[in-house]
Amino acid sequence: MPFYRVWYQNKSEPLEFSSASRVREDEIFERVFAHENIALPAESGPSLADVAASHQLAPLRYTEDEGEPYTLL
Repeated sequence: MPFYRVWYQNKSEPLEFSSASRVREDEIFERVFAHENIALPAESGPSLADVAASHQLAPLRYTEDEGEPYTLL
């Protein structure tokens, strides 16, 4: 059961969650959007990265199970 920590907007405390299986990067964006009450874009709308950037969520990075950090934005 992977455990994720997601940091965004240089917040000192990460958003933490676990999942029954590995999550895709778009699901990480969706978790952050849900936590921040940001509506998901329509399928034909802007990309998740564009929506995150427009809401000034950068830098957005995460770790999985205390592993190496990955930067999304």
